[in-house]
Amino acid sequence: MRSINCFAAAVHRLLRERGMTLEDVAAKANYSPSYLSKMMHGRRRLLPAVVSKIDKVLDADGELERIALFQDADRVAPPRPRQLPPAAAEFVGREDYLRQLDDALIAHDQPGVALTVVIEGGFWVGKTELALRWAARVERRFDGGCLYADMRGLAPGVPADPGEVLDAFLRALGAGSEALRGTLADRAARYRSLLAQRPALVVLDNVAGYEQIQHLLPGAGSAVVITSREHQSTLLLRSGGLHLELAPLSPDEALTLLRRRLGDARVNADQAAAEAMVRRCGRLPAAVLIAAEHIRERRHGSLSELADRLATTEGRLNLFSSSDPTTNIHSVLDVSYLALPPQERRVFRLLGVSPAHLASAESTAALTGLNVAAARDTLGVLRHAHLLDNAQAGRMRMNHLLRAYASQRAIDEEPPSEVERAHDRVLRWYIATAWNASNALAPHWSGPALAPEDGGDIEPLKFTDSGYDGAVAWCEDEVQTAIDIARHVRSRAAGDAVWLLPTLFLPYFYLTKNWGTWLTAATESLAAARRLDSQRGIAWCLHSLGWAQHELGRTDEAVTNLREALRLRTELGHTDRERGWTAFSLGAAYLAQALHQEAQDCFAMADTLFAAQTFDFGLAFTRAVLARLHHASGDTASATRAAMQALNHAQKVPSPPVLSLAHHHYGLLLLQQRQHRIALTHLDTALKLRRAGRERWGEAETLIARAETLAALGEPERARDSYREAATILETLHDPRALDIHLRIATLNARLRDSDDLVV
Repeated sequence: MRSINCFAAAVHRLLRERGMTLEDVAAKANYSPSYLSKMMHGRRRLLPAVVSKIDKVLDADGELERIALFQDADRVAPPRPRQLPPAAAEFVGREDYLRQLDDALIAHDQPGVALTVVIEGGFWVGKTELALRWAARVERRFDGGCLYADMRGLAPGVPADPGEVLDAFLRALGAGSEALRGTLADRAARYRSLLAQRPALVVLDNVAGYEQIQHLLPGAGSAVVITSREHQSTLLLRSGGLHLELAPLSPDEALTLLRRRLGDARVNADQAAAEAMVRRCGRLPAAVLIAAEHIRERRHGSLSELADRLATTEGRLNLFSSSDPTTNIHSVLDVSYLALPPQERRVFRLLGVSPAHLASAESTAALTGLNVAAARDTLGVLRHAHLLDNAQAGRMRMNHLLRAYASQRAIDEEPPSEVERAHDRVLRWYIATAWNASNALAPHWSGPALAPEDGGDIEPLKFTDSGYDGAVAWCEDEVQTAIDIARHVRSRAAGDAVWLLPTLFLPYFYLTKNWGTWLTAATESLAAARRLDSQRGIAWCLHSLGWAQHELGRTDEAVTNLREALRLRTELGHTDRERGWTAFSLGAAYLAQALHQEAQDCFAMADTLFAAQTFDFGLAFTRAVLARLHHASGDTASATRAAMQALNHAQKVPSPPVLSLAHHHYGLLLLQQRQHRIALTHLDTALKLRRAGRERWGEAETLIARAETLAALGEPERARDSYREAATILETLHDPRALDIHLRIATLNARLRDSDDLVV
């Protein structure tokens, strides 16, 4: 356009100097005025023959021919840059992210605004590869080509200078030396003007922040893809667009990536080791590929050897150390770590050595000694720096590699005494909070026997406001972490905490029937108590293990362990409440063995022990079971009296599970006495309570009893519906009794069909 305007300006100047009009020139050159006007202003080509005639008519002495010659040079098509570096050969998964990127490009319809995409994520998660893969797919849609720059914002070395990057972009777009003059803002304006004529796809990799790239952002018609290891709140606020937070690969995707590098045969030969390896690589694509290279280069003979090496902090850090700063975990993470304020660095270090692998604001406050508000803010800073990942229920975690790096930083920078104090604080916080949660589920269930020592400077959760529901939710979210903590502190002088912490979850295990976790907790706690030679701990852990075995139908083992627990409790002089619970559990196990007299003796013993303490919670359990035993022996009056007593005791306890248990057992007794309508009332009440208390297994039991009651009342359709609900719950819990319930449903269906035939 500059040359076209120069040609038109020269013609108009010569017309004025010669006292002529364009019509005069057109007549003498034998062309129409309209054609000459269009040619002068760029709407027609500057044909050499026509230019020569105009030059002669205006007696320009070749001036117009020389301008036209430069015009022809300027009319050469500007270059179409294609600056994308080659993408990695191995690219796995990410289909959902690619689909979101495609959809954003298709749907972008904001006039005057470029499409902005920000891809965030932690180190080595594959942000650049995703950006390059997608850009290569869509760059042909942009007439101006594709521009790429590594801004090195959070990478080893010196960050890229935005002015130098801008000048490189201008040269790539065909701008002359004049365009490279002036201020950064002037050059940015020329850059956007060029892209306005020919929109381009711009990829800005590894960006530090908005200030670094504000002059590199294109205008309308173009698209820009930005990758960063930190949350770009200012950039997103100013430009909007699509924000993607890239997660690690899924376990299957990480294994697929490993297969592509090592081959199926090697992975299939030791898949367990391969799965452990990719897990310990944090399922980060770059880490998986680096580890695979160690196998390929025979630095480690097998996947098992490499997986074992990655199991330790030192092994992980050594494996990912390299002379290449881009593949050296220290070089890569130092940039992020050193950019943190001092408090955030300290919290990051302590999280690396915390026995808890999940971090909430409250547990982090206990770990670090901060107040909860400060801990929450600090976790937010670490999350925005992608040094923590989101986990369930608002908690956060570090992947294995970050944890190894943070742990090494703690060893280097924290006094050992402070690490020990941090461990002690978080352990005491979990014990105190688990104690509060268990008592919210089952008030005073153990008496003072398991009460923790004074927490001192820690403030555990108390569930005053959230109550039963809050306690269940906390236990669901934290039980595995508690078991992990108990495993971790075994090597430390933690004393009874090793077996005490998992044992405090007994009420939760009983209510939820989380049998797998219960067995793990009880078995590991018992082994720990025996290593400590803690007779008190052995008694509690035998009780927990025996109770779990009884619930799972392993009755002989249950009886053996519960009898030993009761013997130990008696010898050690444990409280009536402790002995009462073990006697009750042993009675339930005897009952499962059809040893009715032994069972009744145990239940009577438990009832006496609980009555001595006026322990309504325990009495509600014992009287409910004794009611069934009295009924089985034909003593209807004693059965009814015991059932009513159980309900009376339960109503004094602020615990939905106890009240639901009493209503359930009373309903069963009334069902056996053929008082079906009253039985249904109690069973409906029990069902409502068990649903509110999230007692899934108990809910199924009540639904079964309710179905039997409805069938006895001559309401087979409602009975079938109740059976179906029970079967669904039991299937979800992998309880084999679901098959029996389906048989009952089939029997009811047959009866309904026979009834229909009779009606017809």
